[in-house]
Amino acid sequence: MSYINKARELGEAVAQLPEVQAIKESEAAIMADPSSREAFLQYQEKERQLISTQMLSKVIPEKDSLAQIELKVRLTNKYPLIKSYFQKQQAFEKIMAMVNLTLTTAIHGMPSADQLPLPDGLKKMAQQVLDAVSDGKKMPAMEVPPGLKNIFPGGIKIPGR
Repeated sequence: MSYINKARELGEAVAQLPEVQAIKESEAAIMADPSSREAFLQYQEKERQLISTQMLSKVIPEKDSLAQIELKVRLTNKYPLIKSYFQKQQAFEKIMAMVNLTLTTAIHGMPSADQLPLPDGLKKMAQQVLDAVSDGKKMPAMEVPPGLKNIFPGGIKIPGR
């Protein structure tokens, strides 16, 4: 069960990140401001409802997802403390995405940017992220199943570009 101990260590290390501390401080600031607190608690309740719906039916109705996004935008525009919280949360989510990518590449091997279904303009940036994940160490190459190699032969097209 050493992997459980390693996971616990990772969780403890993540909890000490400045980004996590910033989120906690931001949430405390929201709770200290009565109007921000009320709006934030309403947002959290709606978020819990969406998560419950997803757990039960696996599909969140599009209208509910859109309503949640609209609420988040309204709160962000009206309450500076809530906007700050969401910005800090987004910074933390970037870190967690990097952690997840690191775990995934340790399990499945390291893709090259050329294996990713990205437009050429983003491949250099993707390669920099992958290089950071490997920390300069040679990692086994990811094996892409033959059937997946041609799903996006021209890469993914980004609207407006």
